[in-house]
Amino acid sequence: MAWQPRTAGLIGGEGRMGTLFARLLQERGLRVRTSGEHPDPGYGGVVAESDLVVVTVPIAETVPVIRRIAPYLRAGQLLCDLTSVKRDPVAAMVQTPAWVIGAHPLFAPMPTVAGQNVVICPERPGPCLEWFTGFIAGHGMVPVTMTPQGHDEAMAFIQGLTHFLNITFARTLQTRRADLEALLRVCSPVYQVFFAVLSRILSGDPKLYGQIQLLNRENVPVLKEFLDNAESLLGAVRAQDWDGFYRVFEESAAYLGDFKAVARDESDFLIEQMRAYLQHKGKGK
Repeated sequence: MAWQPRTAGLIGGEGRMGTLFARLLQERGLRVRTSGEHPDPGYGGVVAESDLVVVTVPIAETVPVIRRIAPYLRAGQLLCDLTSVKRDPVAAMVQTPAWVIGAHPLFAPMPTVAGQNVVICPERPGPCLEWFTGFIAGHGMVPVTMTPQGHDEAMAFIQGLTHFLNITFARTLQTRRADLEALLRVCSPVYQVFFAVLSRILSGDPKLYGQIQLLNRENVPVLKEFLDNAESLLGAVRAQDWDGFYRVFEESAAYLGDFKAVARDESDFLIEQMRAYLQHKGKGK
């Protein structure tokens, strides 16, 4: 008989992501109880009475919270987390007697989650994996299976490097005292899209982005290599080394391969949407 939870306990379930997943679990027919980020030492029965226990607290708190609830966990329960870093939380979860699936929803809490990716790390899933992937897919989300190490290595590029790029870009605007209004007036739609993504990231919670940067141990080597490559390219620009610049550009483009054509079509669509939005906004003034 397939594993089917009837009750779920969310530790940290009063935050935005916890509230979202509490609703999604309720929609699947589970009875859901929540506990705050710093629950009562007895956990009010939330852990003991739950078939599924989900830890959804800030990254820095995840491993300490897992260790605090460990004495209340038992065999036959499924323990999950919803953290942006996977290696250390999953390693802590497998020290408990529960079945373990790490998860990382790759999106901010939103009313509609269909089409959004969720990385799952089924480290010790027992009989729970079919139900868990069905829960994810049943809400239209896309489960992507990875190892904890593979997840953190991927996130060093997808989150660590992209956030680093955008934060550093904004910092350079500030330190160079750039006239933002003047820049935006001369931006074509493609650069308007870039500034929109930049501003979306810089509108986020600095504590969240800081923890994503500082607590994924795979970030440092990626960021170091990025800075080395930036320094090398700067050298070509400074020395007016045309051939050196062309070589870096062409080798980088070749690495992207066929993805360039796909991405160009997708970016053309985004740029057209931005152009139409800006035109409509201009008419509304």
